[in-house]
Amino acid sequence: MALGTAACSGSKSDDTKPNAAGSSSSSSSSSSSTVPGTTTSSNASSGPEEKLPDLTAAQVVTAFVGKGYRCSTDEAYETCAQGVTSIQVLIGKHPRPPVISLQATGVAAEAATKLSDFTPQALELAHVNPRGQIADWLKQQQSKPSATTTVGDWTVEFSTEADTDQPGAILTLTDKLCKVDCGAE
Repeated sequence: MALGTAACSGSKSDDTKPNAAGSSSSSSSSSSSTVPGTTTSSNASSGPEEKLPDLTAAQVVTAFVGKGYRCSTDEAYETCAQGVTSIQVLIGKHPRPPVISLQATGVAAEAATKLSDFTPQALELAHVNPRGQIADWLKQQQSKPSATTTVGDWTVEFSTEADTDQPGAILTLTDKLCKVDCGAE
């Protein structure tokens, strides 16, 4: 998994409205429910989206377990899988995971489509901000073998793997604000 850092400032959504009942997110900005799983999947790429509070790696895993994913620990990552899609979350004591990797297995073109379909829900469950911009960017990259950008506080890398024992598509987000223990050893 390739890791990198870059600086970029993304636009922030307006989350000052206490009664945000828009269609782009069903999660509230209150801290009464910090573990997701009660949020509904939405197409966060259309219109402004509510900024979700950061979750720890353990809370992200709990959200995926709540949606029926099977999770297991593999060295420094917790991997949650369902069908041909999975998420790898770097374990640690950070306020949010420094690395999140979304994956879909299969032939590159099909895997890229599956990854693009999986990304909005996965980023919402993981409370990644701004998730809509990342999902929109990924849709534009589907025909490419690889691409990199920065969105908000994340370095975002997309790649496809064709000549491996597990072909597929991968979207890796690296938190550019992380300063210590930001990757697997």
